[in-house]
Amino acid sequence: MNRFDSTSAHELSGARVLIILSLLHFVVDTVATQLNPLWPTLEKHYQLGEGSTFWMLLVWTLVTSFFQLFFGMIGDGPTGRWLMWIGPMAGAICLGCIGLSSMSPILIGLLVVGGLGIAAFHPEGATLAGSCWPRSRSRAMSIFATGGFLGQSFGPALSGWVVDHHGLSGLRWGIGIGLMAICGLRLAYRDPRSAEPPIRAMIPIRPWSVLNENRSVVGLLLLIGTLRVVAASGAPITVAYWLTARQATSGEIGTVQSAFLFGIGLGGLLCASAVRPRTERFALWSFPLLAVPCLLATPQASGIWLLVAMFGSGLGIGIAQPVFISFGQQLLPTSQRIGSSLTMGVCWGTGGIVAAAVVDQCDRHQSFDAAFVGFAVCVMVSSVVCAWLPKVRDGRDGAIH
Repeated sequence: MNRFDSTSAHELSGARVLIILSLLHFVVDTVATQLNPLWPTLEKHYQLGEGSTFWMLLVWTLVTSFFQLFFGMIGDGPTGRWLMWIGPMAGAICLGCIGLSSMSPILIGLLVVGGLGIAAFHPEGATLAGSCWPRSRSRAMSIFATGGFLGQSFGPALSGWVVDHHGLSGLRWGIGIGLMAICGLRLAYRDPRSAEPPIRAMIPIRPWSVLNENRSVVGLLLLIGTLRVVAASGAPITVAYWLTARQATSGEIGTVQSAFLFGIGLGGLLCASAVRPRTERFALWSFPLLAVPCLLATPQASGIWLLVAMFGSGLGIGIAQPVFISFGQQLLPTSQRIGSSLTMGVCWGTGGIVAAAVVDQCDRHQSFDAAFVGFAVCVMVSSVVCAWLPKVRDGRDGAIH
């Protein structure tokens, strides 16, 4: 086999692995986001007191986001590969059981174990996805991220419909469907070592030294990502409580949230088809600004215009998100799992906590307009901070962007 044939075979093998990982990401995020329209319902079902919104979201955010850094650090060992499959199975089981009890300690246990399962997938999955096409890493991450965001757009609408028609206990039917989907993808999966460069050999034994040696880069990544996640995480949850105050059903709330998350998913797909290495930095700061007027218009919108405003908000944020994840991997090349867990996990955790606090205060005072102004400001500031990110080198031609 000549070099051309070898390269083509490598790319085909990488494409096959990438498709499976993206489909698995779709399943994982469908499972994870089924809670999005249900937080107000969970408060009533479990008879939780004042301030419960913040604490539920805090627990969920901590385990699904911050623990990604932990799983990224241990991903160098043999545990990384099997956690990528066992974790989503645990998530599907726990979240499917969420309506089968009315005891709050059981709710917390299900959120913790299920959230850890969701967190276990992302660092390994993202790193393997980026490795499928190392010379087009942002495009690979766009496809992988699109799978997740399409799952996020599907999950709220599905769970909202199920709860409206069958109550919270109806979520149990998702256990079997989720497990069958995960097992089916596992059977179709093949060892990706032929599509993955020897990243594991590149990861240092002491990951904390990587964070210490790259403090400024890590700080900038966390700041940019956190500011954007405040909007990306806060907007759909704020909409849930805002529409609940207007007597909307779980299905209606899920539809509006799905419009936002579908915009993020479509943005990731557009990133894969339109953004090139030489335009990545421009895309990183410019496209999120398109979300600003949409976020500001959301509290005054209703009906179809509310769906349009939420879709536009998600689209602007979504186009830049795969590029941001790729930047995290490229700026920490010796520890790409840590780069992935920072941009996909820790940023979402930190931003999610801020968003949870905002939602809690808005819910207490039944005032939501100011939250969307705050989300728009966060997006604008994140774009400005992008100017301080170091340059990254294009692996194909050596050019710096």
